[in-house]
Amino acid sequence: MSEMQCIPVPSGRQLVRLPDGRVAGTIDGETFVKRVVGSKHRLRQPPAWSIQAEVYARIRHQVTRIVVLDTETGTEYRTSVETFDKHKGELDRGFGKQYYLTLNHWQVVSNGVHGRQLELWN
Repeated sequence: MSEMQCIPVPSGRQLVRLPDGRVAGTIDGETFVKRVVGSKHRLRQPPAWSIQAEVYARIRHQVTRIVVLDTETGTEYRTSVETFDKHKGELDRGFGKQYYLTLNHWQVVSNGVHGRQLELWN
């Protein structure tokens, strides 16, 4: 594979694949869902979730919401594309350019119960 692809799957969702074939997430209706292992994938400095820039460029005009699902805890982090665009930062730590959004800009849903937005802590 030489370019990113969105591949329909039977459930109606689309797989979003990176050029190397890895799945970056899924598009389900107007929502991009990225499944992560929180202890491995959450940025520590700054405390944030990130999306590869090439993935974001591909999906940002197809969706209105972004969900990061931490598969370790079952916690969902939700934000709008509008909020992501307004507050995102950029970094490259050797894995290609990524955009990140600090944790205080995500709505947290844990065990089906809506939580408050996270506050930054030091």
